[in-house]
Amino acid sequence: MIEFSDVTKVYDDGTTAVDDLSITAPTGKITVLVGPSGCGKTTTLRMVNRLIEPTRGKILLGGEDSGEIDRIQMRRRIGYVIQNAGLFPHQTVVDNICAVPYLNGVKRGEARRRAQELLTLVGLDETYAKRYPWQLSGGQQQRVGVARALAADPPYMLMDEPFSAVDPIVRKQLQQEFLRIQGDLAKTILMVTHDIDEALRLGDQIVVFSEGGVVAQSGSPAEILARPANRFVADFLGASRGYHALGFETIRGLDPQQTPTFTLGEPSAPAGEPWIVAIDHDHRPLGWVQPGRVSDRTRADDVQTATAVSLDSGSRRELLDAALASPGGSAILAHDDGTYAGTVHLDEVIRSAVDALGEERAAR
Repeated sequence: MIEFSDVTKVYDDGTTAVDDLSITAPTGKITVLVGPSGCGKTTTLRMVNRLIEPTRGKILLGGEDSGEIDRIQMRRRIGYVIQNAGLFPHQTVVDNICAVPYLNGVKRGEARRRAQELLTLVGLDETYAKRYPWQLSGGQQQRVGVARALAADPPYMLMDEPFSAVDPIVRKQLQQEFLRIQGDLAKTILMVTHDIDEALRLGDQIVVFSEGGVVAQSGSPAEILARPANRFVADFLGASRGYHALGFETIRGLDPQQTPTFTLGEPSAPAGEPWIVAIDHDHRPLGWVQPGRVSDRTRADDVQTATAVSLDSGSRRELLDAALASPGGSAILAHDDGTYAGTVHLDEVIRSAVDALGEERAAR
């Protein structure tokens, strides 16, 4: 747990970067700091590892006052991931990852074995170990940066815009990989981002800062989307707040339709439908095909790919996206084991969302 107790930072020119901050980053959870530029997010992050010293107040790490801990030893207990990874350009990937373990006195062989394990954990194979940062793509460098932050198995991690320097596709891949790793390791993480979509996707808790380093609201993503504390928070979340909120609503009240299917490799497909669902031999949906274009030579590349939404754990946002992206206006549903469960048309998706909204308002 990272606790801020009445923390204030005032610079020598009189600028108040953070004002009377009292928040808690829960153990094993991801707390994301968001807000406009200059609102004190990065200052807050850097006060944790004392790259910036607070003017007043206390920051507690697991109940211990960080101001009373040896600064060097404390930093070795905190993983730190920054934009553009910040790797040492003259060192190989494996030596970058081993930097803190070496400082902590871990034997070279043991440290390098751990580095290889971490490379696998972040989705890079052993061939990357001897490369230098300049030989890696931006996304690969960020993965190494995460591995380096995890190398000493720190209880805390600080992440400052960790995925902002890569393109949207790579960013989403990194976010998914990061959530997978966090699911296994459950670190206490404090993250800064300007990307509200990223905050909503990754955060267990979101802290919205306003100008002057003041907390406008904190809470779970679903809570903040459903009930913004004031106009500033609502404006910061943007006009798509209702759409984002669908990502935290589970699928319910649906009546899946059994749209006919075609199994790849078969000679023909059911007639009578403009679009049918293509499945593999394990009954897993692949996407959409038109019956008139089906033959025993039809392959996966001939299918209009679609992502199936889990009937048991999918969200309304995923369902809406899938229906809007499909050629016939229907989303494909799958059971948690990946097998085909049916389809649902956009009209039904919207109807069920409206019904759920009415139930929620009536319950308030």
